[in-house]
Amino acid sequence: MSPQPGIPAAGDPAARFGSSFLLADGDLVLDGGDLRLVHGLDNLKQALTLRLLTPFGTDQVNATYGLDATRAFTEGHGRRMVKELIRLEVVRTLASDPRVREVTSVVFDDDPQVVAQVRAAGGVPRDHRNRLWQLIATVETVQDTTTPILVDVEL
Repeated sequence: MSPQPGIPAAGDPAARFGSSFLLADGDLVLDGGDLRLVHGLDNLKQALTLRLLTPFGTDQVNATYGLDATRAFTEGHGRRMVKELIRLEVVRTLASDPRVREVTSVVFDDDPQVVAQVRAAGGVPRDHRNRLWQLIATVETVQDTTTPILVDVEL
């Protein structure tokens, strides 16, 4: 039996991914004056997205939380090396969540396989004259579920 409507019961595999407040563009979501909750895999996806959007060391409760993208820019690397350093940092950041078994891929929206998929779907790849890039990380969870995490990052 579930402790509250919509919250996964303790034996439910989704309970392992937890529950939290639902966020939309960083803001809490209200439903009739009540805070909406997010559960299960959707909660994990939200938590992993927040982990990637939080600068490393800025969480006052957990100084090892977040993405450390600044190191990639401090040594004068070219774009390709910066992307590789960010890719490694994304893997480190996502793998630090105990609900993630493995990070199986990290691709940027200008990677050839992504550009080909966008074109094959009839889309137009993004113009990358600015520093905003979209990153797609695929994780395998401890429940043997594979899920994509999509975030915008500034390179």
